[in-house]
Amino acid sequence: MVDQSLSRSSVILELERCMVPASLAENSLQDDIRSLTFYSVARLPQETLEQMSMLPQQCHNNVHTYTKADPTGESKVVPGWWKRGDVFVLHSVVLSRDLLHCVTPHADGEPILFAPDPAIAWADTDQVLRDGQSFPTIVRNEPEAVIAKAKKARDALLAGADLGSVAFPF
Repeated sequence: MVDQSLSRSSVILELERCMVPASLAENSLQDDIRSLTFYSVARLPQETLEQMSMLPQQCHNNVHTYTKADPTGESKVVPGWWKRGDVFVLHSVVLSRDLLHCVTPHADGEPILFAPDPAIAWADTDQVLRDGQSFPTIVRNEPEAVIAKAKKARDALLAGADLGSVAFPF
């Protein structure tokens, strides 16, 4: 489900990111990601996220802000993969009191399927590496099928379709 609060142009950009040709790096990550354990991770309540000035589509910044503001100093950034339909997206959540929490607002507020990836580490707040190397931040289960769905959705949006009436691969 697409967050209906997002702008049409940001959704089109996300669709176009899903339309790039498959790469060897993406293909090699598929099996690694599928071997990880996925958990249902709850989002913090919308009002809490608003009070903390958390922003949609800014998960990495949000978790760093959250951990810095934690008065106990116990919260930790946990990078990994959010399974969104046919796509795995690099995402970060917070580990606090032995529970994972998503601190990024999303219109549906539903829990997400998330797999922590211990091979991912932040070099700094702007650069993330996996096993010391850069890597694709979107990994598609079946790249050709996702590309076709993304193209169809993008073309429909460009033709004026309403966001709520379009089928997305994520």
